[in-house]
Amino acid sequence: MRLFAVILAVLLLTPVSAVAQPAQPTFAYYYIWYDKTSWDRAKSDYPALGRYSSDDSRIMREHIREAKDAGITGFIVSWKSSPANDRRLQTLVSVARAADFRLAIIYEALDFQRNPLTIGHVADDLRLFRDRYGTDPVFSMFGKPVVIWSGSWMFSADDIARASAPVRDKLLVLGSERSVEGYERIANAVDGDAYYWSSMDPQRDTGAAAKLAAMSDAVHRHHGLWFAPFAPGFDARMIGGTRVVDRRDGDTLRYEYDIAVKSSPDALSLISWNEFSENSHVEPSVNHGDRYLAMLRHLTSTPVQELGPLADDSSSAESVAGTSGTLVVGGGLLGLTVLLLLRRRRHVAIVALSGMLTASCMVGVLSADSPRASESSAVRDNAPPGQQTQYYLGAKPVRSAASITIATAGDIACPPDPEGLSDEEADQARPCQEKTTADLVDAMRPDAVLPLGDNQYPNGSLARYQQGYEKTWGRFKDISYPVVGNHEYGTSGAKGYFDYFGAAAGDREAGYYSYDLGDWHMIALNSECERIGGCSGGSPQEQWLRADLAAHPAKCTLAYFHQPRWSSGTHGNNPNYDAFWRAMYDAGVDVVLAGHDHDYERFAPLRPDGSIDATGGIRQFVVGTGGDSHYRIRTVVPGSESRIEGVYGVLGMTLRPDGYDWRFAAEPGVQTGDSGTGRCSVK
Repeated sequence: MRLFAVILAVLLLTPVSAVAQPAQPTFAYYYIWYDKTSWDRAKSDYPALGRYSSDDSRIMREHIREAKDAGITGFIVSWKSSPANDRRLQTLVSVARAADFRLAIIYEALDFQRNPLTIGHVADDLRLFRDRYGTDPVFSMFGKPVVIWSGSWMFSADDIARASAPVRDKLLVLGSERSVEGYERIANAVDGDAYYWSSMDPQRDTGAAAKLAAMSDAVHRHHGLWFAPFAPGFDARMIGGTRVVDRRDGDTLRYEYDIAVKSSPDALSLISWNEFSENSHVEPSVNHGDRYLAMLRHLTSTPVQELGPLADDSSSAESVAGTSGTLVVGGGLLGLTVLLLLRRRRHVAIVALSGMLTASCMVGVLSADSPRASESSAVRDNAPPGQQTQYYLGAKPVRSAASITIATAGDIACPPDPEGLSDEEADQARPCQEKTTADLVDAMRPDAVLPLGDNQYPNGSLARYQQGYEKTWGRFKDISYPVVGNHEYGTSGAKGYFDYFGAAAGDREAGYYSYDLGDWHMIALNSECERIGGCSGGSPQEQWLRADLAAHPAKCTLAYFHQPRWSSGTHGNNPNYDAFWRAMYDAGVDVVLAGHDHDYERFAPLRPDGSIDATGGIRQFVVGTGGDSHYRIRTVVPGSESRIEGVYGVLGMTLRPDGYDWRFAAEPGVQTGDSGTGRCSVK
């Protein structure tokens, strides 16, 4: 009974993020048309796995492993019968079967010039697929294999009925209609609809949510299956078009996922796993790393939240809510019930328990005396007694505790190679001024430099850090205490960032840490929540933050992270960091620094609800002016006291035992600036 008591305790203490599953299956469109020479045409990005061939079963296995890890249920495979396609589909079926992974088919009923195939050709292919795979469990998701008829709008309802009727006893044939009217036209000849809307733009297509909801209603009125689309972005320029939907560093994917889920789908259809020519891929790549799989992993395991409209800037980063720390009593009891059924198989129960304990440890707060904590915590010998908490780096050297100078900014270094430059950087009159801002830092003679994330564009690879950031802000590396930004995670696990900064960046599995400068306690947080178990109340980082603040009750405290809680800039306010703000407000934190929006903004001291608290609130500075590019100020947020746009610069602060002074130093030739003084709140 002790074993099951332990199991029950583990299950009851497992956060939602560890057990939650999406309410509907998520499929990703998958293409098997690649030869190694395919990558020489119409590509601006390439797979992290290299320029593979779709005949390579090892690549298929890795794709399926990565997809399952990101919460993807199966692939919708692009197919029409040909020797190469038939061979590759059979290989994929075998790999998927071994991995317990599901497949569906999108039948390519249009030729390369987008003309419809003859109806006889389509009918023959559908029969061939039925005969080969009609009873294969790899394709069983809704009782029968699903075949989506791509380009159904190019065929008459009679032709669709003629080709689909002979196979609908063994297959579910879905249309790919793009409107309610289109679906109503063929509803009696198909079993539902899967809208392939890769070019959806949440900024231009303002009625997208209503359109998907209306299509869902129409499909469900006819008792069909509705596959709702979502995509990370789109670029038709490589295939002769002009339409571009910017990825906005993940905001496009997040927003489209939200409206897809809210259309009551039977399945979600992600466009795409590996359509590189249209730039809709989420497969780990040279330009994006595994960023989009990390987002998917979070999205598919987190309840959908209300989203505001996307900013109309071209570089908005994802703003993803942290996972809930609410206890799952029902899930725990269900898991216990399952294990009780296995009580006669002690080995199975122990293996299951081991797996759950591992998952629990991955999402929970590590004990300070656990083996991993002792290995990863950079506790220094000069830490005061009683303050050797996890991820506490000790006291750092300063010239005088009575007057400590720090220099800070984020969004700093452009890519050193022309291939890395984005349109945002290339289209601006004066981008890439990281050397100018580095000279401003130098003039301040700081005791500490705080890089606020997105320190190296576009993806924070080690090579780009060494060839870009290192040549400018790298001169302050020995006194730098950085935080990680969304662009750093453009490489898997922000590896380039952690490799470059080393121990100064803290534990690479966390990315948050604390230390002291004189009488000030300093806290570096990781705002890229989906990478580390969330930022919401009860998340590992939020629990660590509260514990660290309790263990280090300094009179003056400063915290910093990449994405701001409050902003009048492109990205706007971000409620995902509300739990941070509440924890910091409760402990009397005085100052917060952030970047992300490429402008400068200073706020009055604020409560967690955004109202002003002149004596006990937290003053936030947004300093995304480190050199990469400029954003515009949008709607001014209540509490904003000073705003500067279109200027590069660095915030210098003097930290005193009971307060602080600040001065925003703008680039040479610019007269604007901001300065002032503040006192630390009474705890």
